[in-house]
Amino acid sequence: MKQLKIKCWIEEDGEKFYGPGPHELLKQIQKEGSLSKAAEQMQMSYKKAWAIVQRLNQLSKEALVILKKGGQHGGGAEVSLYALEIMKEYDELQLKIQQLIEQEEKLLKVLK
Repeated sequence: MKQLKIKCWIEEDGEKFYGPGPHELLKQIQKEGSLSKAAEQMQMSYKKAWAIVQRLNQLSKEALVILKKGGQHGGGAEVSLYALEIMKEYDELQLKIQQLIEQEEKLLKVLK
């Protein structure tokens, strides 16, 4: 069965900055409260998750993830309010894209 697919991401100077992977990582950090647990949920190495978070924080006008160092009670990670705004906008964009795909199903019927 043929399907119309559209992938969307944000680029900074020609390099991917924010898209499905970083978006899912932020959602998992929000859910788990931990970068290591978020990485584990995504079956991603901690090193890769750390690199994504560092890149997001460096290229964003405000930090998207606030990392707390370990200690007696352990560390953690928190998604910033700014990140929540970006996540909401990205979810809305994905919904619009899905609606566009559904509207263009007639193209798929022609290709069958």
